[in-house]
Amino acid sequence: MSDAAMRAFNREMATIVGATVNVRLADGTVYNGALKGVDPESLSIVMTDVVIEGTEQRVPKIFVYGSHIVSFSVAEEELSLEGLARVLERQFPPGGVQYFQDTGIIVVMNKIRITADGVDGTGPLYERVKLAYDEWMEEMGLL
Repeated sequence: MSDAAMRAFNREMATIVGATVNVRLADGTVYNGALKGVDPESLSIVMTDVVIEGTEQRVPKIFVYGSHIVSFSVAEEELSLEGLARVLERQFPPGGVQYFQDTGIIVVMNKIRITADGVDGTGPLYERVKLAYDEWMEEMGLL
């Protein structure tokens, strides 16, 4: 795999950390839970709040070797704030919007923080960013 393809793959994996995923193992076992971490070298993963499909068994935390994984899918619609960052970049001065792709966090004017959970801050700048956030979420069909 080329370096660019590997970087793109790792970027995509980073955007789903925290999401609910379904992981099918070579032995047919399926784990459903929250993805907490991925080793980019071995593709081993860490999951929490895991339910083993077809059973009532729950596991608080599990580590799965990448070589045992047959398939991996996101169970919920993922929210990438990259599109919102592009919208905000048109509304604020150059450099006023920072999008941290590895964590999926947007920082506006070094004061307002946006995550998949919402907008943090206060004051008129917060109100402006919150309005843009709400409009974008509605446009995406997420509100």
